[in-house]
Amino acid sequence: MHAGSEQRGGRPAVGDWEAVSRPARPIVKELLVNGPRTRTELARRLGLSNGSLTRLTKPLVESGLLVERGTVHDPVNGHPTRPLDVVADAYHFLGVKLTSDHMHAVVTDLRSEVAAERSEPLGDRTPEGVAAQARDLMDRLARDSAKPAAAGFALGGRASPGGDAAEAGLFDAPFLGWRRVSLESVLNAAMGIPCVVRNDVHALARGQHWFGEARGLTDFALATAGAGIGYAVCRDGRILETTEEDVVAFGHHILDPGGPMCPTGHRGCISAYLSTGALLSAAAYGLHRPVSPEEIARRARQGDVVCGDIARLAGWAVGAVAAGIANHTSVRTVLVAGESVDVILAGSRHIEQGLSERHFSGSVDILTLSSSSTDWSRGGAVEAIRAFVIRDG
Repeated sequence: MHAGSEQRGGRPAVGDWEAVSRPARPIVKELLVNGPRTRTELARRLGLSNGSLTRLTKPLVESGLLVERGTVHDPVNGHPTRPLDVVADAYHFLGVKLTSDHMHAVVTDLRSEVAAERSEPLGDRTPEGVAAQARDLMDRLARDSAKPAAAGFALGGRASPGGDAAEAGLFDAPFLGWRRVSLESVLNAAMGIPCVVRNDVHALARGQHWFGEARGLTDFALATAGAGIGYAVCRDGRILETTEEDVVAFGHHILDPGGPMCPTGHRGCISAYLSTGALLSAAAYGLHRPVSPEEIARRARQGDVVCGDIARLAGWAVGAVAAGIANHTSVRTVLVAGESVDVILAGSRHIEQGLSERHFSGSVDILTLSSSSTDWSRGGAVEAIRAFVIRDG
């Protein structure tokens, strides 16, 4: 199988996936995300006739992209049948999460199951230096798993605003000092496999939607608390696009005008309660020495007054933020991720207070993700799967 080929008028596909017609892509996505399905169940879920489903899936089965599993009784009509499925380990994908000082990478299968993982300090911060380091990291990961067919890079930034068609594909990443960088072109040239670049919060949200805590939900929100504050909203099964101005406004939304000061001088905003910088500054001021988020969380659980108060306010703020999101978007599930999660969990008993003080009606589920980098890197891999297998976005 060849590593990649160009789909005329669209994004390159990976290997034999170029043979998947546009009408068949929802079938592949359904099987990828939800596992084996009988033909009758697939037709019902996707609104297809049995004849149309057979016509669309027959060439995919013949080519080996889809396989028939063991015989079961169809849950719809009770007849014996062999469910269709994808071969999850037939292709592997590289997911890379970039921070200001580290590169985290995973190799996953088609269902985002991690086969290998590494993390290391970021060296040369130029786009070319990052690309070279990513290529070296990919080669080392491949020795522990399999060579990836495509890669997805997730980082704090966005496509450059404005510009004409000739400037398409330019990317801004302020935390790395990048502005209007042709990042995908640099990565494609260095990596030897097709690459996509995506905003890290959106990538995390899509990864959770397909294979994580938001799987099966049509509506949810994700709030991230770390070096910065981020958010994403999924409505009717699609992640809504947000601008840099939207994210900045969200991070500095005032929760309490008399609250603590954030590192950029706003009093009582979300960043003041939840950003890593604010948490570390508050702890260093109270303890008279630098500490890590992990130590803040540990000391809070042990009854330390300074760290306990920081965790209490962080828990309250998460509840207030989730309430605000629910009030304005009507979503009822809010995921929380990022470096500050450990501190938030240490103050988790105060989340309900913030939620009840600000939410008008109905229940809101708040789910916290791991503070590790794995989920973020998997989000990058999911973006590669979306782009080069489903060709979605």
